[in-house]
Amino acid sequence: MKKLLLLTICLVSFVGRAQVSSYFHGGIKDFNNLKTRTLIVELLEEDEKILKKLAKPKYAEDLIAYKKMIRLYNQEISIYAKKYWTLNSTIEIKNQSEVEALKKERNRSYAVLRNLRLNDKDLDFRSSLYVNAFVYTRIESSLDSPDSQAYMPVFSKSAEVLLNESDYKFCLETLQANINYIVSTKKNENSENYIKLMAEGNCTLIKNKTLLVKESLLHEKVTKESCLKKYNGNLQIVTDEEVSKAFVNKDKDKVVLFSVPYEIGKGSLGPVGQSFIMSYKVVVDCETGKILYLFMPRGFAVMGQNIYQFMIEKDFENIKNCK
Repeated sequence: MKKLLLLTICLVSFVGRAQVSSYFHGGIKDFNNLKTRTLIVELLEEDEKILKKLAKPKYAEDLIAYKKMIRLYNQEISIYAKKYWTLNSTIEIKNQSEVEALKKERNRSYAVLRNLRLNDKDLDFRSSLYVNAFVYTRIESSLDSPDSQAYMPVFSKSAEVLLNESDYKFCLETLQANINYIVSTKKNENSENYIKLMAEGNCTLIKNKTLLVKESLLHEKVTKESCLKKYNGNLQIVTDEEVSKAFVNKDKDKVVLFSVPYEIGKGSLGPVGQSFIMSYKVVVDCETGKILYLFMPRGFAVMGQNIYQFMIEKDFENIKNCK
């Protein structure tokens, strides 16, 4: 734990804005227009270039994981997009190649919901790191300029799912609420700013309910007992399935935590450049979907804090002390 916090302190002075961007290229007119279109839920397809690269024996496990990721995502999004997406009255499921064909035909009658991988594009020192986002955009928009997007939570460690149902529910409902907020207030707030606005002044509401946190999110160096002691409140560290069930069923006495990779931090130790994924932690009310708490690491404010996807004692202390 001390080693982890020391590394955070060493790098914090160099943390800045990453190349990954949550900027919304769409405006009010675009979103009003998007709602009138048929929505295509885009399924992933295997990339021949990636398959060729992973064909070498040393990448055998990576190849299996790559194929499995695509299969699981396609299965899951086909179910949960239809269950939780409400902005568009008509929804169709199509492969990436089918969407591209429609785009080449200059067919502008569709909106697209897709899984977009946002890569590190730093010109000074580029890494192989990336974050995943749900993108809701016009079919004619370029991949680099989506109308809107929302980052995906940490992928499940389970061999059976890529993301839990609660993860899809949180992302898809928050993205739609963000768009409706833009239309109603005429303020174009991206996903990060929207979540910040929605969380303001709400964290005291957590104390009246039981906080559920996935055991799979705990850092390997911490124990359930130490986290429970640090929080000293109504906290349960449970399975992914229990968290998902509570959120999906809108349990009125529960709140749940999501860890969301959203930025590639940059720093250096001497002459060596460092890149690392940064994640924010957000607590959401199961019954209402209201955002109650947000810790989004950025700049000097993260001194001594946890910028990574897992949970440590300090994270529980932050939630307990939030006012």
